[in-house]
Amino acid sequence: MKKFTAVFLSILIIAFSFTACSSKPNNRLTDKNITKTIDTIFSALKEFDSATVKTYVESSTLDTILTYASKKDQFRKLGVAMFENLQYEIKEIDADSKLVTLAVKNKDLSEVASEYTKNLLKEYASISGMLQLLKDITNDAWLDNNLSILTKGISSAVMSNEEIEIKLTFEQKNDRLVFKFTQEAEDAVSGGALTAIKDIF
Repeated sequence: MKKFTAVFLSILIIAFSFTACSSKPNNRLTDKNITKTIDTIFSALKEFDSATVKTYVESSTLDTILTYASKKDQFRKLGVAMFENLQYEIKEIDADSKLVTLAVKNKDLSEVASEYTKNLLKEYASISGMLQLLKDITNDAWLDNNLSILTKGISSAVMSNEEIEIKLTFEQKNDRLVFKFTQEAEDAVSGGALTAIKDIF
């Protein structure tokens, strides 16, 4: 009986330890929880996990693309391509001011995204063209063909040489911290791609 009790207690300890390690970030203003939330956000960006990013991030451009990604896998793959090489380092946490400073680095995607956007907008320049584009971006065959062009361009782009410093403010919600991404932060984490791409949508 003692042996069974010891084994049972060991299993419980392991189970509780695993639960503690895998628990979600909460709304506590501690360096540990702030770091955990940032890590969760950047992991979700790399996987382009729409639900998780939307839970912890406030960003108009990301929100638009994530909405498409939740409905169309081609947009999710585009997001993965955009963020898979993203590197980050937390430089400073100011819990009192609710501000985090990070250094981020990604591929330089501004030229790739800008060229793609220009060509697409040229093709759909008129009002009727823009209406047609809104229809086309719901068409799987069109997405497979067109977004694969952009994804291939992203794959062949080179890593940027320099880190960019960004500052993220955050808000304390009932159950979590929510980080606000400015346009500068969106550009930095996406290698300049988000500003170019949002012109399409």
